[in-house]
Amino acid sequence: MKKAEFNMGITSLALGASLCAALAACGGGGGDNSSASNSAGNTPTVTTSGTAAIGAPIIGGSVSLKCASGATAAATTGSDGSWSVSLKSTDYPCAVRVSDGQANGTALASPLHSVAIASGTTNITPLTDLEVGVLAKGDPETWFNGAKNGDLSGAITSGNLADALAKLTTALSTLPGKPALPDNFNPLTSGFTAEKGDAGDNLLESYGAALTAAGLSQSDAAAKTASGTALTQAAYAATAYTTGASSTTDPVSIQMGSSVNLDGTFGIAIADPNRGQYTAKAEIDADGNVTSFTDAGKFTAIVSLLGNRVGQVCTANGAGGVVAGQPGQYAYVSSDLTEVIDPNELNGQKFSEYEDCMQSGTSVFSNGAVTFTDMDGNQDTPISNIAQAFTADGIADTKNHSVEHAKAYKYTANGVTKYVYITVNSTTTPSTNDDPLMFDVDTKYITIGLSQ
Repeated sequence: MKKAEFNMGITSLALGASLCAALAACGGGGGDNSSASNSAGNTPTVTTSGTAAIGAPIIGGSVSLKCASGATAAATTGSDGSWSVSLKSTDYPCAVRVSDGQANGTALASPLHSVAIASGTTNITPLTDLEVGVLAKGDPETWFNGAKNGDLSGAITSGNLADALAKLTTALSTLPGKPALPDNFNPLTSGFTAEKGDAGDNLLESYGAALTAAGLSQSDAAAKTASGTALTQAAYAATAYTTGASSTTDPVSIQMGSSVNLDGTFGIAIADPNRGQYTAKAEIDADGNVTSFTDAGKFTAIVSLLGNRVGQVCTANGAGGVVAGQPGQYAYVSSDLTEVIDPNELNGQKFSEYEDCMQSGTSVFSNGAVTFTDMDGNQDTPISNIAQAFTADGIADTKNHSVEHAKAYKYTANGVTKYVYITVNSTTTPSTNDDPLMFDVDTKYITIGLSQ
């Protein structure tokens, strides 16, 4: 582009000033509007854009950039958390911050930070905030406020960003559930959508639940990540199984976790994409089993077995028919259990079965069938061909309008092998009272069993 004549530059500047005066504002709101101190005239510009989110989009957030050239820029995040600014290619690298705004209908608790080493995608999330903490060797907000132009080029380098990503990955592995970055996903530069089902958004949901369960603030996590300090004393990962969001979408598996926290408390974290975050603090015994809640959150009860390697948590709103006040919501198994591929391996085993966070009876596997006996000694008709329940299609119970899915696991310690099963029983069709909204609630439930 040719350089403008001096007089034409003055004319353009005057015209721009008069337009601003007439409109009473320059720059503005919306995810793709920005203002930059050096973007006037005919200077070529490039774009930096991204998503600001915490597991939900940050809406109406104020994005600020401070760049190595001395340039600054600002934008407002849109309804999907998107934002965009224009700068010169020579302005980079830049420090980035989002403040104010709302996520999930609640004001953003504290500013979050990021960096842009060049134009392109730059996201602003709690994970990028941890990376900035590594670059800053401390509190991201203090660094952003005090950073001078010359500081940025020395801090925001490819090598430093690689180190920050490595420390972030390590820090995440010390949180409940051991959240992990999706394949080829970089929190800073990988595009994602702040909505349910997106892998990047799911990670932010899991991180948020895990941080709460660990009893840490975002600033605590940033400082510890910067220093290479673990975020808990010990972290555990498990898979939770539950009924689906509707009556016909079952079963659902969710990564969950627990941890022995730095303050000695025990935390539990589940980030359910359909039901939201579930976190709790609990007491554990010498064997590692949860005995009671100290801060139950949304939970009403828990069964914890085999050193908390298998369990069930209940809420006030869920499926089940044994205890109306605490229907079972999630059954879980630890990642260190081995899945049993052939259910015939369970033959000859007797299990204590639990539903709605209490023992409901016993089950015996024999010759490919299973027989359940309740706590009063009443015995159900044996279910033959139980192996069908362990397939993708599950085993149908047409009489009760349901289908049951099951998984089995085993765990060996000190030469003793224990078997575990989990079932998710889902209602598939309405009951026979001709009301399409009425389902047989007592045929939608989850159970766990532990071999005796």
